[in-house]
Amino acid sequence: MEMNCISKIAGIGAYLPKQRVTSNELMLEIASDRFGAPEDYISKRIGIIERRMADENTQPSDMAIYASEVAIKDAKISPSEIDLILYCGIERDWQEPATAHRVQVELGASNATVLDVTNACHGFMNGISIADAFIANGSARNVLVCTGEKPSKLTLEAVRRLKDIHSKEVFRRSLGCLTVGDAGGAMIIQRAEETSGFQKMNFYSEGKHAHLCYYKHTNEGIQGQMLMREITVQILRLHKMFIDSTYKLLNWTPESIDKLYCHQTGAKPHLGLTNLAQQPIKKAPITYDFYGNLTSASIPVNMFLNRPERGDKILIMGTGSGLSVCQSGLIF
Repeated sequence: MEMNCISKIAGIGAYLPKQRVTSNELMLEIASDRFGAPEDYISKRIGIIERRMADENTQPSDMAIYASEVAIKDAKISPSEIDLILYCGIERDWQEPATAHRVQVELGASNATVLDVTNACHGFMNGISIADAFIANGSARNVLVCTGEKPSKLTLEAVRRLKDIHSKEVFRRSLGCLTVGDAGGAMIIQRAEETSGFQKMNFYSEGKHAHLCYYKHTNEGIQGQMLMREITVQILRLHKMFIDSTYKLLNWTPESIDKLYCHQTGAKPHLGLTNLAQQPIKKAPITYDFYGNLTSASIPVNMFLNRPERGDKILIMGTGSGLSVCQSGLIF
């Protein structure tokens, strides 16, 4: 699905918990040698050295709120000027009501309509596209797109289970749970002026791959799997299908790009995406090394930590399990 855009990023915010947990610590705790994986397997093979973990009492909305406060300040607006809040996290405070309600209350954004949007790690990019649509039809001037992710609960559950088993196959299916990190991310989206802002978005979904990465709550606890190798193959295939048409849609060439922001799950997938986009690795800032897979917070956190310059031409390559992908061009 091709989408014409009229919006821009007016403010960016992020939140990262203070606690650092190294990959080697996790692998030592599960005695990974039992599965034929050395202690440094994640840090050396996947490239994730450590990640942040929120404390037990921190809710997903807390991290979204902290990040949103930074984004609001960056955009130089007040919470009362926000017309719409889109909370886009996989993790939510409740099944009902929408977590966006708590974000609204804590920020004091009393004039905002709120709702939750979820699409795995791809949710934030979907949130931006929805924000763009509300702005385009005149319903909103300032839209807060935010997320708070606490996948560390999956990490802790995986560690607990892996300590009690000896199956290499279960370890393989659970490895992805050991690569994620907690974070909050937020952006204020407004109508763009002249040629700046999001230019085009190119979306595609292929639902037959939903089994490759999922989790659900059952009577026996959290059940699921993250088949990292298999999902990476399919993600790279989908992005390869569309990258040429995206450049054509934007009327850009690979040489036009100043920065590339990708959803990040590790070193090899990141290198694969940069190669598909025909970009040198130096143009694609990384976060996976010290923050892990930040799920839906990956793009906003990366753009906050590695902020582009005004006028930069940016390519964003979003990804989510299911599978869903997005390629978007932005003039910052």
